[in-house]
Amino acid sequence: MDFSTIGAVAVFAGALILMMSTMRKKLLHGGSCCGDHEAPEAKVKVSDKNVKHYNFHYEASIEGMVCGNCARRVENALNSNEGVYAKVDIGNKKAVIHAKRELTKDDVFEYTKSLPYTIMSFNKVS
Repeated sequence: MDFSTIGAVAVFAGALILMMSTMRKKLLHGGSCCGDHEAPEAKVKVSDKNVKHYNFHYEASIEGMVCGNCARRVENALNSNEGVYAKVDIGNKKAVIHAKRELTKDDVFEYTKSLPYTIMSFNKVS
């Protein structure tokens, strides 16, 4: 087996593991999207929405969100943390996160670990 074949198999295996993880989360959290089946979750209010007051800015790509309720859940999970102000764009499946302290990908994973969505990428934005 040459290195290109091994690489292709590794990429396929990684994609398969990611897909199975996402499916597992959806099954554990009630199957498919909430859609119109549930009332919208109450929005967590952020006291400081002035992004100039936040020194750190990030963008996270999030898989598994399919409706406004999904986006609200992610926003709420992020905005429940002191010094964090986040907005989710369901169309692009991204969250823009403003923070008053430096965050890591592990922080964002921790904030959203109870949700059936997968953080695909987390990048600092200048």
